Amino acid sequence: IWVLTSTTASTAASTATAAASTAALTAASTVVTTATSNIAPYNNTMPPPITPHIFMIPDNPNISWATIMLAALIVIDVSTQIGEYHSAVKKSPKWSHDARAACKAINIVALRVVTVGMIIVVFSALIVTRLTMGMDSRMVLVLEGISRLEAAYLMAYLSVKTPRWIGVYHSPEKHRYIQHVGEGIESLKFNVRYSIGQYFALVYCLMLPFTGRPISALLGFSVGFIIEWLIVFARKGDEKRCMRVASPVAMVFGFLASVMFADGCHYIQVVWGSGLWRNSEWGLGIATFFAASAAILSSHLFQLQRTVKMTAMKRRISTHDKEERLATSLICSHLFGSNALSQSQQAVLKKEMEQSQNDNEEDKSNTTQTVWSLFKERMFTRSDLVMFSRFEYCIGVLVSVASLFVVIVNIGATKQMDTVRKNFHKVHDTLYGHMDQGPVCGFNKIGGAVSTFESSDAARSAGYKVGHCGACGQCSTWQDLRLQYTTRKYLAKESARCAKKSLIYGRDAVHDCLQEEPIGFSDKCAECWTEDIICARSHCAFIFLQSNMINTVSNFQVSEDIITSATCEEAMCELAFVPCSGANRRRMNITSTIARPGQQQCSILDVNWENVFGENNPKTVTMIKDPSVGGENDEL
Repeated sequence: IWVLTSTTASTAASTATAAASTAALTAASTVVTTATSNIAPYNNTMPPPITPHIFMIPDNPNISWATIMLAALIVIDVSTQIGEYHSAVKKSPKWSHDARAACKAINIVALRVVTVGMIIVVFSALIVTRLTMGMDSRMVLVLEGISRLEAAYLMAYLSVKTPRWIGVYHSPEKHRYIQHVGEGIESLKFNVRYSIGQYFALVYCLMLPFTGRPISALLGFSVGFIIEWLIVFARKGDEKRCMRVASPVAMVFGFLASVMFADGCHYIQVVWGSGLWRNSEWGLGIATFFAASAAILSSHLFQLQRTVKMTAMKRRISTHDKEERLATSLICSHLFGSNALSQSQQAVLKKEMEQSQNDNEEDKSNTTQTVWSLFKERMFTRSDLVMFSRFEYCIGVLVSVASLFVVIVNIGATKQMDTVRKNFHKVHDTLYGHMDQGPVCGFNKIGGAVSTFESSDAARSAGYKVGHCGACGQCSTWQDLRLQYTTRKYLAKESARCAKKSLIYGRDAVHDCLQEEPIGFSDKCAECWTEDIICARSHCAFIFLQSNMINTVSNFQVSEDIITSATCEEAMCELAFVPCSGANRRRMNITSTIARPGQQQCSILDVNWENVFGENNPKTVTMIKDPSVGGENDEL
């Protein structure tokens, strides 16, 4: 998909005419249409996924929109954090004698942290790209959709925040400042490393699922520097210049965020292919575009209203006498960081600061702060991240954890898929390649004795009929043979429900579930199925987790092209499960909800199980459940 869309994008870029642009979009649509048309339907009732015929923002394999916006954000965040440390050092009485050396140390440490951070990002990108080669094509589309949704949020963030940074909107964070300057040069360096490292760790986790595209990072750094320059340029001018810069920046980022949000939702809808907008691509695009636009516009109106309100409040307070402000003065001081003190209060504060400085110098002469003590101090005190509020930072941490989870799942699922592909043909050739020519399980009469024979001819010579290909097993009792037919339309779904219990309640819960209605296997047969489920949990867990992200968790079809949890189970666990169970639907030539090739259905049976266990056959009502293998039951 990425190679083909890259060719399409480069062709579109090299052509200047409108007709060529239309052709490029059509070609891009054809690429994804071709890719998704090769994917089997999820099941017999769910329609195939929608193919994206509309591309609001062209696709390009070298571009990750989330990476671009995150790289731009790291430039703004780190540069602002460094500037705040410079300002804090120059204002601090502790560094009044050596502020220049402290600023130089800040710059050197920040450069080192940024360099190390970039090296980690590059190496991580190479590793993740290598480990996820061959990832499920649906997951690729979902990641592209998530990338655009993440970029949409960051664009909306810049749309609202840039006017605030320029000074057009009221900023309630004016009281947020650097607290941890440090008592000495080493503690100052540690605090700079810690703060900038926090930004890099946050952005690193958010960027990791979309790594491997260095051009995107370079574009993002360029965008970040441009935004920085616009902010500095606007703040050096008057209010009119601020408005002339802030307004177009807010509108451009707001519009792009709306478009990107609609595009991201569209990509995910292509994979999930269900819900209200399943058959209406344009309806989904228009609805999500206007929903995002309304949310961004509401944020701007809220910021504008608060700015007008705070400006009016500030003007009213300034006309009152200082002694009559009372509580209102305190509120205004808290909002705007204005802490006016009387001369006596200033004298007391100055005396306390001098005393504190003397105490600190005595402490530094007697004790030395270790890295661990500095780390503990920063862990349990207020953050110095001036660009994020506490709520924004917590949201970022949660999203970062989710991003790491997605990366781990994709790496694990890709590895498991590679193993499945290696084992798939070997397992099928061993179990079903020549099953008509091997041993068979025969019975002398309906409900009678069941026994294993070397071949179908040997069974017939002994007066037995072939019940299923392969040797008899723990599920070859009449009770379990009946269930193989009567549960054929829902056994896969119900056994998957039982399998989920192993994640929380363990093995015994799975065994009990398989013996309960609506399944009802015998004890020994349920034991074989339990072993198979535990095996699948060990070898297919990441594939199952990924299937929840790409809407294939209910896909029980088995194919080498599309690796599902069912495919993984067959490739990794069937070699042990089939000999244990003996009977299964393929060996009994029973058609179920899982489509099978004709060569994987036993063709040498002497019985049509529909005639024995069919709904119109009264014999199924009177059959007595017999847990033994080959029990003598004459009720039928």
